[in-house]
Amino acid sequence: MRPLLLGIDVGTSTAKAVLADVDGKELYTASRRYGYEAPNPDWAEQSPETWWSAVAGAVHHVVEAAGDAGRVAGIAVSGQGVAAVLLGQDGTPLRPAMLWMDCRASEETLALSPAAERFISIAGKAPGAYNVEPKLMWVRKHEPAVWQHLWKVTTTTGYITYRLTGNPVMNHSDAGVLMAYDLKRQRWSEELLDLMGLSPGHFCDLAPSTEVVGTLTAEAGRDLGLPPGVPVVAGGEDTSAAGLAAGAVEPGHAFLSLGTASTLYVPVQGAPVDSRLLTFPHVISGLSLIGGSMISGGGAFEWLAKLLCGNDLGGDGWIESLSREAQTSPAGASGLVFLPYLAGELQPVSDSLARGVFLGLSFGTRRGDLVRAVMEGVAYAINHNAETIAELAGPIASFRAVGGPTRNPLWCQIIADVTGREVIVYDDRAGAPLADAALAAAGVGLVEAPYSLIERHVRPTRTYHARDEAHVRYRQLFQVYLEVYPRVKHLFPALRMPT
Repeated sequence: MRPLLLGIDVGTSTAKAVLADVDGKELYTASRRYGYEAPNPDWAEQSPETWWSAVAGAVHHVVEAAGDAGRVAGIAVSGQGVAAVLLGQDGTPLRPAMLWMDCRASEETLALSPAAERFISIAGKAPGAYNVEPKLMWVRKHEPAVWQHLWKVTTTTGYITYRLTGNPVMNHSDAGVLMAYDLKRQRWSEELLDLMGLSPGHFCDLAPSTEVVGTLTAEAGRDLGLPPGVPVVAGGEDTSAAGLAAGAVEPGHAFLSLGTASTLYVPVQGAPVDSRLLTFPHVISGLSLIGGSMISGGGAFEWLAKLLCGNDLGGDGWIESLSREAQTSPAGASGLVFLPYLAGELQPVSDSLARGVFLGLSFGTRRGDLVRAVMEGVAYAINHNAETIAELAGPIASFRAVGGPTRNPLWCQIIADVTGREVIVYDDRAGAPLADAALAAAGVGLVEAPYSLIERHVRPTRTYHARDEAHVRYRQLFQVYLEVYPRVKHLFPALRMPT
């Protein structure tokens, strides 16, 4: 019997597991969904135990489907970036994880702004409330009892890897999104940690994405339905894993990942930096990713759906229903422009205090206009990043697109029309967890390079081309979109709710 590789991806709303063999002839998949808590308006938290329970459920399913747990030869994990997990001395979380969309640490971020140029030059990113370190600074100030017992800080990927092995290790791709990571030296920067008043001892050891960092413990094996001793590979951050899954493994391959959030990145040689963008290591050795992550993707659509349809959406019928309403609205949503900054915005705006804006509401505005405007607003944010990336990395002719929202034909067409670029949708039934399986295969020596397991699965399913008339209209409205934020950004601080 041929060996199987287990890939696990832990996203903002779903944990997925994939079992695949090295030739791609066998593929078993499963997923488990969960939500997040918002105890305060600017907060977004999840219990790490929720992740582990979802992982255990998904892994049990694929192992039972495969029928032979003993065939699993390697495991790798990816996960949502920069979710701050604080572990105590016994390895248990001291508090709920603070997610990437949590923007409570705005004041801590502002305090770091005088040193922004040092962060950009060393870490490839400006200080941002979405990131781990400002959240640590917030905990140190507001939760001293938690801070006193801190042993290690890690992320989603690092936590699941720790639960699998008992070793506190982070891969370079995941760690490279943090503000304390030195891109050129590929290690934690003592200078930047000192600027933030943080201790290097609280940060995990680092490992390449294909390095074996431990073996499955007996306790983890019981939870997952696997025998102990299976090698565990370091894995990656979910954006870079999604890039591998979409075949973005060479410079110039732009890939767009649409989930709860949106991400647009291009692989590059070296580690170029720009204050408006984010640079961090790819899971492919020798490459970096440069681009932007955006707060809103499918999350903005679901937010509006809950407002219009109620919290208990059930099934997926609401997606088709609201999309049909959006189709009744013309390109430009009857003169409505939406800024999708529902929990601040990441690249290229980098403002944790920014909030969503509808510009152009009137008595004639219909539900379909609101839905279409939200779709278009996400597309404008994507185009904002695409135009910025192109200045540094060269022209972008097309996007390799993956993720749940790519199953919405209207939204894909809107993105093509807004950006003037081809949107090539790839089969992502397995997605990032298949990339993790490929990293595991490389790590245990079953394949020479991760992409050799991936390539038979990387195939386009649909292509959307920009329509000239719609693109002309969207170019006009994109200029309006670009003007709105600079004109109102000084007002956002006054909107903060008192805590």
